[in-house]
Amino acid sequence: MAARLKSILKQTHWSLLLRAAVFALAWYLFTGGWFWLFALVALCIYFVPPFQAGRLLWPFVALMILAFIESPNLPFLIIFTALFYYLLLIKDLLLIDRKSAYEILIFALSFLLIRDFYRAFEGGVSGWGIWYAFLLAVLLGIMASRFMKAFSVGNPDDPDSANRTKHPIRRIAAWLTFLIAWQFLILGLFLPLDFVYQSAIIFLVLAIVIDFASGEYLGDMTRSKIFATSIAVFSFLVIILASARWGL
Repeated sequence: MAARLKSILKQTHWSLLLRAAVFALAWYLFTGGWFWLFALVALCIYFVPPFQAGRLLWPFVALMILAFIESPNLPFLIIFTALFYYLLLIKDLLLIDRKSAYEILIFALSFLLIRDFYRAFEGGVSGWGIWYAFLLAVLLGIMASRFMKAFSVGNPDDPDSANRTKHPIRRIAAWLTFLIAWQFLILGLFLPLDFVYQSAIIFLVLAIVIDFASGEYLGDMTRSKIFATSIAVFSFLVIILASARWGL
């Protein structure tokens, strides 16, 4: 029985990997004038079967936005294969620690979106950059909110749920994530650095904001976790700032 179950799981993993490869290959072949065809393929792969599709809808939307922004190239062919495969693993409940996996997926998508944002405005700040930052912050806030809702204890929308008091807290945390993300994305535009360092610095700041906001809401924020996260982020910031070439 155990051997049969292991065989089924192995076949499922290979099936998901094949679907992820088809997703990335369709992006590579149809991006451009045929993007609509890629979008159709991606929607079919993601929503068939529809199990858990709503829970991971916004990470999927973020991935589609990245696919629209990026030009076809081999590195992103591999990256999109890995990201979509990871998304399918979470969607089909094939990972034990789905909460950590979901959080890692959000951070990976957030970093790539932030990188593309600063690359687009590497030549200078414009009025469109403020609105682009606004839209990106909205997407980050929604993903953070959906993450907190997906892994809260009980249903926060159910008036009989023991967790109902946390529903407004989740909304506040999501709004704060959006506002802080918008402000720091704009602030990063004025840093006298290239887009790689801008992306790394702002991502680290927003990662710790999202981590603290979700940790406080989900009740897993401890002093040791705060200390460890703060030390890690501070160390990375020191390394990045020390190695950056400031254009002052």
